[in-house]
Amino acid sequence: MSQRFLTDPAGAGRGYPVIGNSSEVFVHANPVYIDADGFLANLADASVGVYGYYVGQGETMASDNETVAKVCPDYVYARGVEMVFGADQACTQTDVGTLCDFGTYTSGAFELDLAGAQSNEATMFILGFDPQGDGTTTDVVVIAATIQGSGYAVV
Repeated sequence: MSQRFLTDPAGAGRGYPVIGNSSEVFVHANPVYIDADGFLANLADASVGVYGYYVGQGETMASDNETVAKVCPDYVYARGVEMVFGADQACTQTDVGTLCDFGTYTSGAFELDLAGAQSNEATMFILGFDPQGDGTTTDVVVIAATIQGSGYAVV
């Protein structure tokens, strides 16, 4: 199951141009954040919130992108964007309305950790599951709960 936008992000508008981290590989629907050096990067762990989601078809930044090419990958802000991610276990009704973090931070294959204990600073908020109505319980619809730059959890 691959990550994807539940709704078309085109209406969300593009985020302000931020130079991509050198050598970063961006894949469609990757959660992104602005790193400590001020560059756009893929979310790498739960230490920061999601800033947005990459909306391009995929690209790899040059090794000198930060200083030479200065390519700014296309992304939309996380606030209000509904996403679908796989999970480490079946999602059930009791998961709806809870917080979780990603268990897998792999470009193009982010996966939610539903089995782990979560805190109020968790990254994602579960809205539901089985958005296709096909009976699967591994597709989880989420929005960012902790949004980078907001100063507080948005739930």
